[in-house]
Amino acid sequence: MLITFVSAKNSPGVTTATLALAAEWPREAFVVDADPSGGDIAAGLGRGSWPPGSTVLELVVQARHEPVGHLLQRMAVRVEHGPAVLGGLGRPGQAAAVPWAQLSGAFRALGDVDVLCDGGRFLASGGITPLLQASHHVVVVTWSTLPAARSAARLTALLREEVLPSTAALGLLVVGAGRPYPASDIAAACQVPLLGQLPLDPRAARVWAGGREPGPGFRRSALQREARRIARAAPPAQAAS
Repeated sequence: MLITFVSAKNSPGVTTATLALAAEWPREAFVVDADPSGGDIAAGLGRGSWPPGSTVLELVVQARHEPVGHLLQRMAVRVEHGPAVLGGLGRPGQAAAVPWAQLSGAFRALGDVDVLCDGGRFLASGGITPLLQASHHVVVVTWSTLPAARSAARLTALLREEVLPSTAALGLLVVGAGRPYPASDIAAACQVPLLGQLPLDPRAARVWAGGREPGPGFRRSALQREARRIARAAPPAQAAS
């Protein structure tokens, strides 16, 4: 199953949400940093350093000679407290060099693992539209403020009407619901199902976004507890054919 997370605005926590959910995923899962502007996983989870052989661009090169499923197993970086992760682009502009249609088709065809892609802020000119179009599920991540909710509503309308095929499931993930708008109201305004809501938990979020060492109670944090609940409610792989 292929799932891509995007946002309408900068910094609603797409990377944190993707990593937190993948860490609690009920099946084997890989996170792929597909942010076309240059992802934040290396700076956050990787603390500013990432193996050059464990990136999307290197996957593209190696995929000429080896199946993508084998490459993910070999190239992904594994951390004790989190999912297996493939790093992203080093700088904006490199997204144009990635054959997203071919790569996403390979991700989609993996029957034994799920791939969760951090797509960052969605821009029609960003280059990852083929990735979204190939995804079984596309999840828009948003804050609960009025500007964020309005932007999310515009983005979901664009994705539904102009970008995604009818077979793709579009959903919403709200970060910090109730500040001030309830997640259910935002989902209704966006006219999409509510996948869930993640709490504002800065201490736990810094593990994913800032490279902070997880303490002994990290898995019991509010962020990870809710991520676990959402992940366990994820559709089964066989439902995403």
